[in-house]
Amino acid sequence: MGWKDPFGSSQWTVRQKTYVEAFRLDTIFTPHLVVHGRAQCVANDRDAVFTAINSVSRFPPLSFRATFERPRAETLQVSLTRSIKKDENGGNDIVIMVALFECGLLTRCEDGQNRDTVLANDYVVRRLERLCDGEIKDVVAETGKKKTVSSRTINFSLWETFNSCKCGIAIFIQNSSHQILGSQKFQLPPHI
Repeated sequence: MGWKDPFGSSQWTVRQKTYVEAFRLDTIFTPHLVVHGRAQCVANDRDAVFTAINSVSRFPPLSFRATFERPRAETLQVSLTRSIKKDENGGNDIVIMVALFECGLLTRCEDGQNRDTVLANDYVVRRLERLCDGEIKDVVAETGKKKTVSSRTINFSLWETFNSCKCGIAIFIQNSSHQILGSQKFQLPPHI
């Protein structure tokens, strides 16, 4: 019939089902592209992809600072810090997510439409974790100043072939409809 995606996950299927419901689609399909949670199309339709990308609103980049540590060989610890204005608030329905991605992967397809080809895979999400829920001010240290600092730490379990030179993190804020309100990307330092 086809080939099994070696990077597939039931977590990704659940997320895709949420988008299928939000867009009121009849079925899940691949390849499926969702842009900012606001536009979607079949990912191998080049014109539809550019239309979807150009149709969504642009948001200013997020302003996190990141530090990375390996407390154990199998764990990556990411500490994220951000200055926040006291009146900045995305509402009760925002969630801050952090994705650990890997680039430079190759997949040899033995069946299906891509049989006997090698696919190059970049920005493959290997781990996806929720940093925090609710109002942004809930993670802010109240100090009475105009700006306060929000800081959170997240731990990722690593895979056997982990290579920090090929990996990075993407942070994004989404609302309860999975619409993306802002994002930021960091490349991991080499040899962490």
